[in-house]
Amino acid sequence: MALASTALLAACGGGGGNGTGSEQTPPPPPPPPPPPPAERTSTGQFVAELKAGTAGLAALDETPLPIGNEGPQRTLIYTPANGHAPWRLEAPAGWSMVDIAIHPSGDVSAVLAPADAARGTIIVTTLRVWRLASDGALRHDFAFTDPAVADDPYYDVGGVTMPTSLQPRLSRDAVRLAPFGEDLALVLKSGQHATVAYRLNWQAATATQSAGFVRAWRTLVEPASSLQWRFLTGGSYDVFGQLDNHAQIRVDTGDDGSLGVAVVSAAANTVFEAHAWHFGTTVAPTYGVMFTRLAPDGQRLSATALDTVQLAELHRLRALPGGWGLVGRVRTERRTDGTGWDAWVAVLDAQGQGSVRPIDVDRGEVLFDIAALPQGGLVAAGASGYTQNPAGASISEETAALLLKLNADGSLQQRLEVTNGPRQNQLRALARHQGHWLLAGMRDGPGTHSGDADRTLIRADGYVAAEPRL
Repeated sequence: MALASTALLAACGGGGGNGTGSEQTPPPPPPPPPPPPAERTSTGQFVAELKAGTAGLAALDETPLPIGNEGPQRTLIYTPANGHAPWRLEAPAGWSMVDIAIHPSGDVSAVLAPADAARGTIIVTTLRVWRLASDGALRHDFAFTDPAVADDPYYDVGGVTMPTSLQPRLSRDAVRLAPFGEDLALVLKSGQHATVAYRLNWQAATATQSAGFVRAWRTLVEPASSLQWRFLTGGSYDVFGQLDNHAQIRVDTGDDGSLGVAVVSAAANTVFEAHAWHFGTTVAPTYGVMFTRLAPDGQRLSATALDTVQLAELHRLRALPGGWGLVGRVRTERRTDGTGWDAWVAVLDAQGQGSVRPIDVDRGEVLFDIAALPQGGLVAAGASGYTQNPAGASISEETAALLLKLNADGSLQQRLEVTNGPRQNQLRALARHQGHWLLAGMRDGPGTHSGDADRTLIRADGYVAAEPRL
């Protein structure tokens, strides 16, 4: 009881004025949070990706390219948390940097695919996986190969394939990384459009061997299947990457150590049909996303078909506390004014169960990223205010950056206003780093037809900015 009284007196500023009570020294105030990470802008590249770890912040800056130029053309920018200067790294000539993963040690892994200026003429038999120290030094250049992709079961209803390739003919943006601690998950779409996951274990240097990656396992996530190309009959820039979104994959590692893999099933591919054929299950939806969980040893844990009802794109899979979040955009109806596209969110539990929720804010919407707020609820980033040809894929030049607070189930709570620049404005990525939220994206980006007559208009400026309202 005496302890409780002392604590109460201290909280109230001490006892009476007769001087008989012992003076209480108030505790020192908590140290202020570290300052926000340095904000930055870039000219000619937008920020497509942010990945934060305890040891640093990794970003991928991307150069917008006209349709028909095989990339992607991305630059890795890494900011160590130890106060050392940021460094940047580009892919060597003839290669494209596709994705990155940041490890607890501060090391960064990057995967590179051969660039293909002729679009689909190169058979990709080798990917390169770089292991980089926190100061940018190359620790290992791993040549990744897998001849077994030619023998994966194939659900064939037509389409162009390259059986021995580690990337589809349609895209060089179809491989993703996620950390397994210091080890690495690599997931790819093969030239026959199978989704295949691998674990690459990192072995430290010993007296008899150098440090490097060693492949631990291979798991077929989705069988090989037919996939059709998508084309624009006119236009010079693919605003949201809609021409090859159906050939891509999204991955992350969950807080339970499992690996999540998500692939979209659209009109131009046969993911749902192939899944039902190979695994002997019934898949009810026509359009949507197949979400699969793998254990750290590569064993399949679950597979869930998420129903988007109509044609959809998948732009991000993100592990959330106790579950998973997925976002993208969906064509909810064909409206004559071109506003028939909405964003969508799916919040899944730890077993991958949940449903898709459309979000309609202002004309057309798309979401590129989602994350959990420490105080509860979610935050999502994207773009809104665009129109799209109701009979085609042409997207307007003007969009507004979209920042949303969501409830825990993914329902809309609040839109936060964001400063916009000219033309296309997109929030592409979110990261919580050193106690602060960071937003990243583009301003002054092109629409589908911006560069038809003048290719110099296919440009964009990027930024990373602190967001104190989250």
